[in-house]
Amino acid sequence: MSSVQRRVLHPAYQQIIGLGPPALPLILRELQERRDHWLWALYAIAREDPAPPDATFDEAVDAWLRWGRERGLLDG
Repeated sequence: MSSVQRRVLHPAYQQIIGLGPPALPLILRELQERRDHWLWALYAIAREDPAPPDATFDEAVDAWLRWGRERGLLDG
């Protein structure tokens, strides 16, 4: 199992997903500060993926940050 798989299957990560939409601004702010593996949680909660299928990790992060700003979930 990869480290990313272990991370997203961790009970704490799953609990964050379980918080639902109220967690989106918190996750997006964390992603803005540290480009880390929050993409699965964002997708699981939002039920959409603003990044193109062939996006690199950084491109996907940028797409999610744009998505959050466009929806008023993230400042700046």
